[in-house]
Amino acid sequence: MDIKLGKHYRFNVKEIRPDSYVVARHDAVFELPKSAASEALEVGDIIEGFVYVNQAKKLVVTTKRPFIDAVRPGLVEVVEEKPGLGVFVNIGLDKDMLVSKDDLPFIKKHWPQKGDQLFCYLKGGRNQIIARLVGRYKMAELFKPETPLEAGETITAYVGLIGEEGLVLFTKEGHEVFVYFKHAREEHRLGEVVSVAITHVKDQRHANGRLTAQKETMLDSDAERILEALKNAGGKMALSDKSSPEAIFSALHMSKAAFKRALGHLYKQGLVRLETGETVLIQKD
Repeated sequence: MDIKLGKHYRFNVKEIRPDSYVVARHDAVFELPKSAASEALEVGDIIEGFVYVNQAKKLVVTTKRPFIDAVRPGLVEVVEEKPGLGVFVNIGLDKDMLVSKDDLPFIKKHWPQKGDQLFCYLKGGRNQIIARLVGRYKMAELFKPETPLEAGETITAYVGLIGEEGLVLFTKEGHEVFVYFKHAREEHRLGEVVSVAITHVKDQRHANGRLTAQKETMLDSDAERILEALKNAGGKMALSDKSSPEAIFSALHMSKAAFKRALGHLYKQGLVRLETGETVLIQKD
């Protein structure tokens, strides 16, 4: 049989049963449950089907397209953790796929939790199929970002690797952002969704970053940084909410979004005055 699990093939509809279709490719015959068909079929139809093992541990075909397959990786959500086995991810079919504990970090607290996101592909054996993590170097082969990130911007990324010196994050587009542990504010886990401020862009794919804390936690420290910069500049600085992200990051090492939040906080407190192209410290008697 030339059929491999986790891949798509063309099948010929041979028979219609009350709850399923019988489909064949050469000498390989499978059942396609009607609940797994995207439309009603007739005998003689040629369909493209995905071969997998269903909840009843039976090899079946579906015309529904999973989120990932053996040649098409992607970002999938963790839906359940099974101690001793690993975690299950939703691939868009009636059966969630296992990411084996052998593919997960050795330290249990670094395991992904429900709701986390993992870059995976499917790997089929003779009678089973599992989800595998896309490795760091495989990510570079499979994902080609069209544009580089920009220093000063804050983006959403996903923890893809916990290394010896820091975290390797990936974006949906395939950018790789490295964050040293000293620039991370707490321990993190594989698949965690994080907010990262880009500090240095190396090339179209690679960048360095700093993880940002929750907005409420960061507000006071960001506001203090702005006040300190104003005092050092004699009470006036050539930055405003209209300034570019690059200019803000160069002067204060914070994203434009963080700068605007902190600036608004200072303005509401009556500590600064906003003028065209600059911010002025209000001196209190």
